[in-house]
Amino acid sequence: MASVDSSGSVVHAPQVTGLAATMTVVAMGLGFSIANADPTILSADIAQVRAGLGMTGSTASFVASLATLTLAAAVLGAGALGDRFGKRRLFVVGLLSTIVFNLVAAAAPNAGTLMVARAGAGVGFALLLGLSLAIVNDVFPPDRRAGAIAWYLGAAFALSAPQPAIGSMLAEHFGWRAGFLVTPVVAVLALVITLRFVPETLRAQRKLDLAGLALVAAALLCTVYGISRLAEGLKIGTIVPLAIGALAGAVFGWRELHTPTPAVDLRIFGSTRFTVAVCAGATYNFLTGGCTILFAYYLVTIRGESPAMLGLLLVPATIMQALAATGAGKAAGRFGDRTVLVTGLVVLLAGLLVLTALGEHTPMIVLFAAVALVSVGGAVVQTPQSTIMMSSAPADLGGAVSAVKSATGQAAYSLGPTLFALIGTTMFLQDGREKLARTDITEEQAREALRVAHGGTTAGSGGTNVLDPERARAVVEGATESMLGAIHTLGLVMASVPLAAIAVAVILLRPEENDG
Repeated sequence: MASVDSSGSVVHAPQVTGLAATMTVVAMGLGFSIANADPTILSADIAQVRAGLGMTGSTASFVASLATLTLAAAVLGAGALGDRFGKRRLFVVGLLSTIVFNLVAAAAPNAGTLMVARAGAGVGFALLLGLSLAIVNDVFPPDRRAGAIAWYLGAAFALSAPQPAIGSMLAEHFGWRAGFLVTPVVAVLALVITLRFVPETLRAQRKLDLAGLALVAAALLCTVYGISRLAEGLKIGTIVPLAIGALAGAVFGWRELHTPTPAVDLRIFGSTRFTVAVCAGATYNFLTGGCTILFAYYLVTIRGESPAMLGLLLVPATIMQALAATGAGKAAGRFGDRTVLVTGLVVLLAGLLVLTALGEHTPMIVLFAAVALVSVGGAVVQTPQSTIMMSSAPADLGGAVSAVKSATGQAAYSLGPTLFALIGTTMFLQDGREKLARTDITEEQAREALRVAHGGTTAGSGGTNVLDPERARAVVEGATESMLGAIHTLGLVMASVPLAAIAVAVILLRPEENDG
């Protein structure tokens, strides 16, 4: 990857080989895993955190999502700052931020301090998520870049898998504060490797579009927050942030097309390959977040399992993700990006179709098959998606383009759980209304009992829990067929999403254009 010096000449970034190359991939994978796993750890331990600090349910839910909201708001700014001041330098800042703010969270005496710590940690996650892919893209030569990206994603998935389990174990044996110590330990390891092996990337001598960054931060923050409130219905608290987000996004788009130094050069969306890659990634994130909700509904309300069971199923599925991501890199080199991208979308589609086969007493292996197919399909999609997007990046906008991937993925992942829960609950209540009428549970109480909270991670690895499992089971009891019908119907309806993405990829990504 090249950069641009003060005279406008194109110069080449330092590149890594041998041990330095391996350790760079590990360091960037560790950074990605922190942003992926940390919100999941808090989501899994939120009940203990709530009790420890005496928080209300709404405050606890806000705290659980706060880092995700600040990540969404800051991720594009993180990419632009990395391009301007050095991606490695800002990646190190992100690691230091996660260490400091997680230690503050572990020592928090009250909810207010914890909120500040989670907001600060979210900014650190934005730097890690927004820059890790861009650094890999910068420091590997073109002929090795696709393979390096595949190994980076594989390492990220594999390193993410054990962290939530470790966090929950520490919280259970030593108290909720211990759960916040997992991230600092991982971040220190990543920091040591980064300082020792990762070269600094060259900086682009271009003026920062501060107004554009502020607009896109407002757009992403309001949009993700508004989406998270959709499950409560179209209330003023939902409509206003969504409207502000849409307005800020529109103004941002207009400004970026009319400023000589845009934060994100929107002309890259004129590339068919880039746009198809963005759409495929959004499909993966949307379906991953949404399917995790359905898995939780099925386990908790129909089978009567603990929400923790989903986390156990996701551990081996995440390991399979790691293997799939690295394998997808090799496959793309042999068969081309389009073939691998479409294959990943087909696997995602298969996961949705398996959902339609779930019954009240279906063997658990069938549910695991659905979880594994969604996880593996997403990993297969991400590898060519990342390669295509980064190969489209202008020389001085690698960080911003990497952040576009994270930002679109974050918005899509936030939409998935909310939309799946909203539609699924509505379908259930329509079919089960008569059965509920014979109980003392009102429709509003039923909706509240079935509301879900999610950690908002881009991979969705276990950050989803039914807020009140006992109340949720009480609502579904006697109306199990209605809930199963809602899950089956929603799986079939949402199958249209990967089908549409497959059609777009087949039509618009021509085989001869593949760079694999």
